[in-house]
Amino acid sequence: MNKIILCLCFCFLMSMGETCLAQSDIELSYERKSDNTVDFNYSKKVYGTYYLLIKFDDLTNAMQTSYGTHVSGHTGRFFTLKPKNPSSGIGFSYTYIYQRGRVNPRIKDDMVYMLPFKPNTKVKVQKAEYMGLTFGKGSPDNFNAFVFNIEKEELVVAARKGLVVEVEDKYTADTTQTYSFVRSANRVLIEHKDGTLAEYSGFKSGTINVKEGDTVNPMDPIGIAGRFDSNKNCRLTLMVYYLKTKKLFDSKKEKNKYNQYGYVNPIFCYKGGRSLLLPNNYYSSDCNDELITQEFSRREKKKYVSKL
Repeated sequence: MNKIILCLCFCFLMSMGETCLAQSDIELSYERKSDNTVDFNYSKKVYGTYYLLIKFDDLTNAMQTSYGTHVSGHTGRFFTLKPKNPSSGIGFSYTYIYQRGRVNPRIKDDMVYMLPFKPNTKVKVQKAEYMGLTFGKGSPDNFNAFVFNIEKEELVVAARKGLVVEVEDKYTADTTQTYSFVRSANRVLIEHKDGTLAEYSGFKSGTINVKEGDTVNPMDPIGIAGRFDSNKNCRLTLMVYYLKTKKLFDSKKEKNKYNQYGYVNPIFCYKGGRSLLLPNNYYSSDCNDELITQEFSRREKKKYVSKL
């Protein structure tokens, strides 16, 4: 079978927009000022960048009916609502929504990723199929995800520098059965400097050794890729994606909900070359100092070189 059905990403991505308000990972508060402006502040319990959008209803004495921007810190000023008539107060009610990611980030075409394994690990690459297609539903226009098949449990390393923004390690694979897909897998989500997100999934239970808020560099260990089912081979799934719409209130519409995110088909470094990965081909992982430090600051490069 040339394609692997990837159920995890479908469940994860589709749920984010629908449940974010109930989870209250980001909360808004407001303060009326003496000059009749209203300051809105946010409090964020989670790591990483989100696009936060507010929409006003029953608005009086103000013209701005909506506002959206990216928020990264745990607390901060969102924006200030100003009155049309400064001598009178503003009346309003509002709804807000948020989605993980930076909208349409600037993605460098020449960014090179490491294969996410220690050097000289041999992997077979397959493309994952979006689960929605299997159940007769829609799919993103450019969905892209890789499944790395390996003969045994292997250490998974970061393919690129980034911030760990989500960790989920609570599932144990049933290795007595054979499955075409599973609904859940242990995973790590890493946000890169340019705003793209890399999701690594398929870790053996209890082996993830990073936590939310950690910064990882290329080749830093993340966890152990484990078995998927009764098949003797192990596998790791990797997909790189980004938020591509500001119209979050439209995201639940059938025609829009599958395309909230765009997907990246990265260039990878491997023994013997750098290129896009081809399905059903075998590659051996490789690394070098140039690629490890490609996103380092001058101070980080100096520190890295001093340790060589």
